[in-house]
Amino acid sequence: MLRPFRVLVPSSAPEAASELARLGDKAKIYAGGAELLLLLRHGLIEADHLINIKHIPSLDRIAWDAGVLHIGATVTHHRLETDPLVCEHLPMFAQAESQVATIRVRNQGTLGGNLCFNDPHSDPGTALLVYEAKVTLAGQKKERKIPIDEFLIGMYTTALEADELLMEVQVPPLPPEWGGAYMRIHRLQRPTLGVAAAARMQNNCLEGVRLALGCVGPMPRRLVELEAKIQGLTLDEARRIIGESKAYLSEYLQPVDDLLGSTEYKLHISRVLLGRALSQAVQGNKYEE
Repeated sequence: MLRPFRVLVPSSAPEAASELARLGDKAKIYAGGAELLLLLRHGLIEADHLINIKHIPSLDRIAWDAGVLHIGATVTHHRLETDPLVCEHLPMFAQAESQVATIRVRNQGTLGGNLCFNDPHSDPGTALLVYEAKVTLAGQKKERKIPIDEFLIGMYTTALEADELLMEVQVPPLPPEWGGAYMRIHRLQRPTLGVAAAARMQNNCLEGVRLALGCVGPMPRRLVELEAKIQGLTLDEARRIIGESKAYLSEYLQPVDDLLGSTEYKLHISRVLLGRALSQAVQGNKYEE
């Protein structure tokens, strides 16, 4: 049962940041509320005030500017899976967004809320790591822009400061002639794990590659060391190295047993899906040529 709370409706991001600074732990940012209201209802978090940012116009835009797609914090998952600009410039991200939970959740939940909540079992962050996205955070007196991998710092934990809110996500498209793929295994609409891959082949070898894994451990991670190992290899050689990467993935991702799968299962499926996603990314690159 929900406790009584007061809803505040700021007209700008600085006003919202000021309310956060004034109220401290007594206030929570409210956008889509897909996760927030559930936690409030079950008493897992408490709030005397909800700061409703849905009516701040600058947070509800998708715009292409200077070779980067700018996505406001209150843009919903459903809009991201269907928007022409996203589908044109970030097709792999649109694919990942189309798999978020259910259509009801995608119509309600927002990208900013998803990233700020940083649920370990989530899709968008994994895909955004491969795109090397950045986020803009606004406080009372300053704005700052940081890479997505510096923003997602732990289970349900981000780099947001007490008076900050997430304004937008800047996502550059993959480099020319790269292909991308997103794959996941899920149970009851909750991802057991998600894999994002992007690659470019040159002379039958991997000239460039990016890999990310989510839902296995506390947060999504870019697999930079594994990328370096398979750079310059053929696809078959790369898939063999991926198949032999269990020890690296276990140490780096810190997998946990949960209701969606055991550690052993997640490590096995991670290697299977990484190989498949890399193959699909390379195949997508061929279709573009």
